[in-house]
Amino acid sequence: MTDSPDPNIERVSGPAGAYSERRFLSLRELAELMRRRRRFLLSVVGGLVVLCLLYCLVAPNQFEATARVALRMQPVSSLSLEAQEAAMPVSILSTPLQLETLVNVLRSEGLAWRVITELKLYESPAFRRNFAGRFPGFDPQKPTPEAQTYLLETFDKRLRVRALPRTFLIEIRFRSRDAALSAKVVNQLIRSYTAGESQSRVDATVEASSWLQGQLKDMTAQVEQKQRRLAEFERQHGLMSLQQQTPGGQPAETLHDPIVMQVDETGRLLAAASGDRILREALYREAQQGNPEQVLAANPEMQAEMGPGGAALAQQLRTRASEMGIELAQLKAEHGPNYPHVVELDRGLADIDQQIKAEDANLTEAFRRTWKAAADREQLLRRQLGEHMEEGLRQNDAAIQYSVLREEVEAGTGLCSRLRRRIQEAGLADGVRASNIYVVDYAREPFKPVAPDLPLYLGITLFSSLWLAMGGALLLDALRPAGSHAKGLAACLLLIGAMGAGMNSAGLAQAPTPSTSGLPTGVVRVPVDPPKGNKPSPKDAPVIWNSMAPVGADATSEPTVRMAGAAMALPIAAGDFVEVSEFHTPEFHTAARVAADGTVLLPLVGQVKLTGLSEQDASRAIEKAFVDDGMLLHPRVSVLVTNAVGQDVSVLGEVARPGVYPYTVHHRLLDLISAASGLSANAGRLVSVFHRDDPHTAHAVVLDPSGTDGKVDHNPELAPGDTILVSRAGLVYVIGDVVRPGGFAVDPVQGLTVVQALSLAWGATPNSAGSKAILIRDQPGGRTLTTLNLKRMIRGEDPDQPVRDRDILFVPDSATKTLMNKTLESAIQSAIGVTIYAGLVYSQRF
Repeated sequence: MTDSPDPNIERVSGPAGAYSERRFLSLRELAELMRRRRRFLLSVVGGLVVLCLLYCLVAPNQFEATARVALRMQPVSSLSLEAQEAAMPVSILSTPLQLETLVNVLRSEGLAWRVITELKLYESPAFRRNFAGRFPGFDPQKPTPEAQTYLLETFDKRLRVRALPRTFLIEIRFRSRDAALSAKVVNQLIRSYTAGESQSRVDATVEASSWLQGQLKDMTAQVEQKQRRLAEFERQHGLMSLQQQTPGGQPAETLHDPIVMQVDETGRLLAAASGDRILREALYREAQQGNPEQVLAANPEMQAEMGPGGAALAQQLRTRASEMGIELAQLKAEHGPNYPHVVELDRGLADIDQQIKAEDANLTEAFRRTWKAAADREQLLRRQLGEHMEEGLRQNDAAIQYSVLREEVEAGTGLCSRLRRRIQEAGLADGVRASNIYVVDYAREPFKPVAPDLPLYLGITLFSSLWLAMGGALLLDALRPAGSHAKGLAACLLLIGAMGAGMNSAGLAQAPTPSTSGLPTGVVRVPVDPPKGNKPSPKDAPVIWNSMAPVGADATSEPTVRMAGAAMALPIAAGDFVEVSEFHTPEFHTAARVAADGTVLLPLVGQVKLTGLSEQDASRAIEKAFVDDGMLLHPRVSVLVTNAVGQDVSVLGEVARPGVYPYTVHHRLLDLISAASGLSANAGRLVSVFHRDDPHTAHAVVLDPSGTDGKVDHNPELAPGDTILVSRAGLVYVIGDVVRPGGFAVDPVQGLTVVQALSLAWGATPNSAGSKAILIRDQPGGRTLTTLNLKRMIRGEDPDQPVRDRDILFVPDSATKTLMNKTLESAIQSAIGVTIYAGLVYSQRF
């Protein structure tokens, strides 16, 4: 804040040292204005207050009765016969929906008509005074549509039902000229809703019971028919059911099937027979391979089955043979082989061996007979089990059908029982169940009228009249010269017209609202001229385009076209990274770096010099090395430079992404700027290019966005190592009473004018003083201030002034316009508020 010679002017510092002046109305001037216009002020305020008093005296008193009901969340009695009636579902989402539904039901026309007919409100003068004269011969049993609509609309206007926030309570209000009638209507509305809800439940129960009775008769007949089919099925298949006790003590019927028991017993015997057959076969095989009497001795069961004779005789023979063998050994030690006793013992031992072999053969045959007998018994049991299984499968199918029939009968019987119990309990449940609401406070007869409220009406009238009187006085003082009564009357009429217009639109004294196209509302859209440049022609396309032309087209470039972003085909230099591969030898694929002497060490061929060669020439040199070394007869080598040293361009300055970019096929100035994501918002049209061989000399290039200037090359070719520096555009600052103040770029080549800078700021606001704009410019000798008339410039009456870098355009505001617009806006808003409130009061009263 700085000092100002005028105490009613406030100077506010802005950007670049600019100041804005804002004039306000002092209390002394306001008091002087009120003194001059005291008659007007007193007449407006006094007239509106008198009108308010007359209205309060003439308007009849209105009484309003209030009752509160609550949404029931828990059952009121423990005698409920329904287990599901424990509580209503309560949640954050469902409770507001239930309350809103109940409010709409209480305000429904059906409930309202029931209250009107029960209380005979059409006969009450307090409800509608002239109803009998308007609808003579009214019959509530057969009302005409006009009379019924008239009564329902009157009842709806006087009834107010709302849900209290953050509670389960609903407040019911009814306004009438009779205090007793208002309380009676509210209480009767609650009773009618409760009675209607109970009657609807009873009617629904009676209707459902009648339908269930018919369904029960049909289901009982079906169950009896299924029971007869079940009994007939048991007789046909010889099934027998038995009564048994479950673990819980409940009786249950089970199906007795003897075939299942036979299958189980035969299966058990077959398993035992199979085990016995396997055992006897193993004993027989062992007896064939070894000493059968030892096998017999190891199995006492076989000894008991064959008897002790065979095993004992064999044991005696072996004992006798052992004794004779001992005796023969002793004799041979003392006598010769022809000794008679020796010869006799030899013959005895031979006879005993024959007897032992015969006895072993007998035992082996006995083992074989027992094995065969066990096998025959197993086959017999297997055939018997098969027969029982076939019979069991047939019986199992019958048992499954029996179970299905049994379940159908039991399900039908249980359903019939539940239906009978449900029908018996339905009537009792409807009588026990309470309503979904309960009354918290019944309506009492009010003793104090709610309308007209004299203090409230007087306060609103005083507030509105003061605003209207002050606004009218300020408008008269601003528009009417001293002694001109005709213009003062016109100003009053203008104020009244502005008030009426304000009730239809509320956009005065506000800044223009930006539209969806980015321009403020009210700004003229300048038509866009079509581009004047020539369209590109395929014939004039560069060489890289012609290489992609169809067959037969005039193309001078090489057949192989590199992809966008690939490095230029410059000679290979030391330090470059190359990737070498051979089609017939995948293991030859190598990535290497060119050494300082210009050679690359490759497998199979050793060192090959590549410096100064292109990629195709390097491929031919490596192929020649393969052929010369005798490695391959027809090699196919591919060389690709993956990283070339020094093939890059630096892009700096006002671009979106400054940095170092590779020197690609597209290497003009605009190509490199596009690779850097384009220009920034503050970029200018001047670009400086520095070459590698002369880094201190800047070559200026002016960009041509329109592309119409064909005399100068605005998109020159670049060389590897060049540096691009995009200059920054100048800034012009637009401040003061504009829609969007700020700094805007000014192109030093194309330039910018005052009107263009104002349009970039979305124009001046309605409260601005366009004829007193100031252009502030920094000069070598100091800062200069130039007064501009923006209105005349926009209309073309004054020449449009150019602006330069760091210029400041200041648009001041008009204190008179601001005060008038704010006063008029406040008056209109107050009038609209009073009108809305008066409308609400009138609608509630009448």
